[in-house]
Amino acid sequence: MDIPTKLKGKKKFLFFLLVFGVLIKYNYLIWSVFQAPSLISLLFKNIIITAFIILLFDSFTKNNKRKKLTFAIYFFFLIFFLANLWYNRYFGNYLSLTDITMGQGIRPFKVLIRQLIRWQDIIFIIELPFLTYLLLFTKDKSKYSYNKNFFKVSKGLDKFILAGLIIILLTSQIVYSSSLFKEKGFLNLYEYSTPAFVSVYGIIPLYIAEYRLIRKRDQRENNAAEIDAVATEQKMSGKYKLDNVKNIIVIQLESVDKNIIDYEYEGKEITPFLNKLKRSSLNFTDIYAHHINGSFDAEFSFLTSLYPINRNYAFKTNDMAEFKTLNRILAEKGFQTLAFHGNDDGFFYRDKGYLEMGFDKFYSRDHFSASEGLIGDESYLGINDYDFFDQSLDYLAEAEENIFALLISVSSHTPFDFYPEEKSVEEFEDIRPKIVKDYFNSMAFVDKSLEMFFKGLKELSLYENTLFVIYSDHVADINSDKYSSGGNFLANRNIKEPEHIPLFIYHQDISPREIDKTGTHTDIAPTILDILAYPENPKEFLGISLLKEIEKPVFFLHEIPQILYKDQLYLRLPATADGERNFTKIARKVDSAQREHQFSSEEKARMDQIINYMQKIMNTILSED
Repeated sequence: MDIPTKLKGKKKFLFFLLVFGVLIKYNYLIWSVFQAPSLISLLFKNIIITAFIILLFDSFTKNNKRKKLTFAIYFFFLIFFLANLWYNRYFGNYLSLTDITMGQGIRPFKVLIRQLIRWQDIIFIIELPFLTYLLLFTKDKSKYSYNKNFFKVSKGLDKFILAGLIIILLTSQIVYSSSLFKEKGFLNLYEYSTPAFVSVYGIIPLYIAEYRLIRKRDQRENNAAEIDAVATEQKMSGKYKLDNVKNIIVIQLESVDKNIIDYEYEGKEITPFLNKLKRSSLNFTDIYAHHINGSFDAEFSFLTSLYPINRNYAFKTNDMAEFKTLNRILAEKGFQTLAFHGNDDGFFYRDKGYLEMGFDKFYSRDHFSASEGLIGDESYLGINDYDFFDQSLDYLAEAEENIFALLISVSSHTPFDFYPEEKSVEEFEDIRPKIVKDYFNSMAFVDKSLEMFFKGLKELSLYENTLFVIYSDHVADINSDKYSSGGNFLANRNIKEPEHIPLFIYHQDISPREIDKTGTHTDIAPTILDILAYPENPKEFLGISLLKEIEKPVFFLHEIPQILYKDQLYLRLPATADGERNFTKIARKVDSAQREHQFSSEEKARMDQIINYMQKIMNTILSED
């Protein structure tokens, strides 16, 4: 069957538009979003898809009603593609069923326009106006523009032969692709590696496999897991022995880049208070965020010293009572443990997670009042940071010593226009693009809020003998000529680069200094315990004190796990048929030299063990109760 030569005029144009539109999107998804590793498998899929369009083209363009159905299917595919494209730009993963059903991240349309849509994306919709015209606004009087004599004899036979060819190609592609990987079987391959799964079965079966596993996980009860623990680095540095710490106040800031600290616009500092605090603190200069599913990954990683994994909303899907957490450890030493957040308590399922982790009290949106605040503004994300920190002082004043408090800010959330207009900085008024202007104003507002909060702590006598920890949940994800959140890595393929964030630890008895050891949220809790003179890191913690002079790989467990080690970034790719695990370098820090580190078999096994351990404990119900 030779569709292109037997079609005429508009029908031929329509056929080529459909082939072009489907293949350019499908190939981008497979290669760049799902990062399937086999080019030969992709070539097979292109041939199969083209043959499939040829097979169904007659049926789906037979009359006007069929053409409307074809347009609806194509438009749904386009929306699916764009959703994955933009989600991948923000999180570095594909948009899974788990994200769709559990995710609560708010992405207003303004975020798409400002941060996620690029002018190059026009290539992905360039055919849409033509398809809209040909499928919805052209009326066919005849059923089809074929050589009727040819199809009178051979139309059914041709389609039968083509269908058989598609089946043979599809079977061959699955057999060939399966032979490339160690793991076999539909669900086993999905759990083992989604890139490998997509190489073998494709995209639609991927969602079928995820749905089946979600159902399987929901039905799994009273299933005690037998999971081998990972040997951890338990010995502390012993550099500090602060035995006079009465309170520990941890502040998780929203969308604060490492780059914004000490940044000046035409001589004016954006965050003067944070800059001053940094100069009085332990300043950790090489810290990266865990931003795999959403902002909650940051506090999960901070409190448990574990690595969040993709497609896992820990506070909802896991029993957080099963994990060793920093707040529980401190509670055993007599600390009252408090959590503060200006958004609804159920946002990202924090109400469930914090309760199971054993916080004594969780102050959420219902505990704050914008109408009684000094600023008086609130948004769908919650109360503004100034009133949040101001009213949190009242709750801290009522608490009994000793206090461990975790405060999570919100005003600097994307799209960065939640700061009060009257608090905008005059010197920033002419900044373009507007997203940079709004981000600078947001950061300036957060900075003033923190300055007020610290002043209030001093007035309440909660400043002396208090250990302060300040870090960010993730970066702002701004890429502009005027200001950029990223650009810290030179990469040779599409990845979500590690997000560089600030981390300051302040105490009156600790001399300020810079520490350039590479770490993540996972390493903050061990560092706090090290400062408090704990002799050992809990065996359940995978993080390592940032005060120790030991360099270990750090992990970002996206759909394809990333490993950052000695300024070089690696991907753990699916194991080949012979079982060899492939750690491939894909990027390096811009300020570092090119290095070729050959991992030993012991190093590979260790990294593999940590990744597999996290995937197992996060996907398994641990308790028998």
